[in-house]
Amino acid sequence: MKTLKRSNRFYDTSRFGQPEIRIYHKNAKGKKSPRYLLRCGCCEEKLQIYYADDGLEIGGVNGTIDDWREILLPLLLIGQKGSRFVEAKRIKKTANKASEGSRASAPRLSRKENYPGLRA
Repeated sequence: MKTLKRSNRFYDTSRFGQPEIRIYHKNAKGKKSPRYLLRCGCCEEKLQIYYADDGLEIGGVNGTIDDWREILLPLLLIGQKGSRFVEAKRIKKTANKASEGSRASAPRLSRKENYPGLRA
């Protein structure tokens, strides 16, 4: 596996406009699996990712690679079609003006009308 190389400068905002994650790699020693150490770009928070052929341990949580793929790829906006990975489309959150107007003009029911079994 090719390890990612970065400058790992503290609070480096040159690439993305916010502090870049600092990444370090350690090889396997004895029974310990190889790992990546991810550090926050603006503070000393850290996350360790141990990896092997059969699974990953991220932040102390063990799981198979397929489990982690199922959880993390949608968060990274990456979809899977068969054996290929494709970029998922972002969903734009825009307010629909027509639906807002219809909600405002709808008659509001009293509490008793909303819950017929409720006694006043």
